[in-house]
Amino acid sequence: MIYALTPVKAARSILGKLAAIEVNALLQIGIRILEKQENGLYLIRMGQHTFTTKSEKPLETGREYWVEMAQTREGIVHLKNIHPKPRLVQKHFENIFSVDFLKQLVKRSDPDISMKEHLLQWMAATTDKEQFQNATQLLLSLHHGVFTLPVREEGKRMMLQVREGRKNGDLNQKRVEFYAAMNNLGPVEGVIARVEHRTTLRLELFYPKSVALLESRKEGLDRFDHIEIRQRTTPIEPFWDGETSGLLDIKG
Repeated sequence: MIYALTPVKAARSILGKLAAIEVNALLQIGIRILEKQENGLYLIRMGQHTFTTKSEKPLETGREYWVEMAQTREGIVHLKNIHPKPRLVQKHFENIFSVDFLKQLVKRSDPDISMKEHLLQWMAATTDKEQFQNATQLLLSLHHGVFTLPVREEGKRMMLQVREGRKNGDLNQKRVEFYAAMNNLGPVEGVIARVEHRTTLRLELFYPKSVALLESRKEGLDRFDHIEIRQRTTPIEPFWDGETSGLLDIKG
């Protein structure tokens, strides 16, 4: 096992450390697009506030984004470095999982099997159509080799995805890849690898301020022999984002 833990618990542990690092460091802001108006203007919700601003990049109504905000001398607010949040982060999973189940799940040696069994049992009993559809997305994620774990920290929705690493097309049991949608750090992609008795962690983030913050506080990411933090200039996409209809086609 990598990091002396199961792969899912290792990645979940790192997510917890990243969440702790960002507590008092508001970097990226989460917004929701309420309405597209004329002349490139959008009606936007940020927390409890609603306002209108312009975006040079086309935005999708109803979608949530990470953004950095800039203000001109005239007081006009502009959005920059816009990055879409995963669609799965916007979905409700509160009724599907209890807090105790999620805590125990990451400790299991077979969390994917436990997750699948729990979802199938829950779906057989529920009458909630929306949450039934959301549960199918988690099953489809497993079907595509991606373990998706919805996470809720201090009322904020986040998401962790884990998959076994592949190197040169071959399955490498000593390499685990993960993706995390963080509240204020934005999207994070990481690799935990074990090579010749050395455990390494590589993190890639979209926002330069997030990279700088983690570089200054990476001593909090202990138990690694080497840590590398990079900026990704292209969007960091989740391994699975539930863009299909959600109809089940699960074997096994």
